[in-house]
Amino acid sequence: MDTSTELTTRKKIRAFARRAHLASLNKETLLVTPDTAGLLANYLREALAATEDQAWFWSKEWQAGERESENDLSAERYQAFDSMEDLLDDLRWPQ
Repeated sequence: MDTSTELTTRKKIRAFARRAHLASLNKETLLVTPDTAGLLANYLREALAATEDQAWFWSKEWQAGERESENDLSAERYQAFDSMEDLLDDLRWPQ
């Protein structure tokens, strides 16, 4: 999707979400047009596919590693290298 189409789609979905939220608060029935249903179905399919592709990132183990690395960065427990070659030399790689 190009950027202008994507922005239009997001605006339509946000507007629908507001209407749906208000309808639920007022215990009203919300009518969904076929165009809106299709738009929502496509958007959700794409969003869920992206979520499934990145599910590993949200695992407990990965998030624990993220927190550990953030703590290391904050405490300045890291070493910076000027080049990839310098990093590989420090690791003595390949052996």
